[in-house]
Amino acid sequence: MGFGNLTSTSKTMKIIDTEKKISVLIVEDDLLVQKIHKVMMTKFGTEVQLAAIGKEAVDIFLSGASFDLILIDLEMPIIDGIKATKQLRSMGVTSMIVGVTSRNQDSEIQAFMKSGLNACYVKPLNAEKVTAVLNELKNI
Repeated sequence: MGFGNLTSTSKTMKIIDTEKKISVLIVEDDLLVQKIHKVMMTKFGTEVQLAAIGKEAVDIFLSGASFDLILIDLEMPIIDGIKATKQLRSMGVTSMIVGVTSRNQDSEIQAFMKSGLNACYVKPLNAEKVTAVLNELKNI
């Protein structure tokens, strides 16, 4: 499941040069994927907070929290990634929101993108994808 990339990417990880730590909210209901993404993002020097479902992510922002980056799964109970992203955008959230999905159909990815995502990647995230996202975030 991509574990090999976690330890062999030290050169890739050094590409990112940030003055402050990037804050990341990982919204994922699968505990294994949640852990993989947390480990990956932590290795890149980010500060990570977890939310298990879309509703929890919305509630975190309603409480006044903010993040530089949101990684959000498409399929979750109660509020899925599309509805949560639309709700966050309607609340004025300007964070970079990146969809992460196990779905590989263009129509589903396009529907997810239209909800207000900045980018969307098929799981699992790897060092290349994370580097691209963090470098894009740095350029915003």
